[in-house]
Amino acid sequence: MDKQYITWEEIKQLSDTLADKIKSHCQDLETATIVAVSRGGLIPAQLIAYKLNIRDVRIMKLISYNSDNSQEKIKDISTDRLFDGDNVYVIDDLADSGQTITYIRQNFPNANICTLLTKDCCNATPDICIKKGIKGNTWIVFPWDE
Repeated sequence: MDKQYITWEEIKQLSDTLADKIKSHCQDLETATIVAVSRGGLIPAQLIAYKLNIRDVRIMKLISYNSDNSQEKIKDISTDRLFDGDNVYVIDDLADSGQTITYIRQNFPNANICTLLTKDCCNATPDICIKKGIKGNTWIVFPWDE
């Protein structure tokens, strides 16, 4: 399996670009909510929230990988369920298989799903994505993984 390493600088650049896209998409940033998909979306969501001065930041706790880095069925262990609406932006680092996107769309149909990266094998498309077309067999290594 190929590995692609993402640097902290790339995370900052991708997050800034995503923030700009959210700013142009959002009708009212003062009422916007950022929802970080834990754990991969936590850092990008925080960077975006600071850049856009969005104070309503929440966490959606989804588990889709086990300790062996194999995908499993999505487990939602969130306690806050107020994630839906036109001004809600769900942030994740990577759209891989599409399971997370499908889960969010089924449960929060009005929320906007945003990712920094999307693999070409992903069977669901985020509403906003910064970098697409990463080969499906590539393992993405984020700076927080090291």
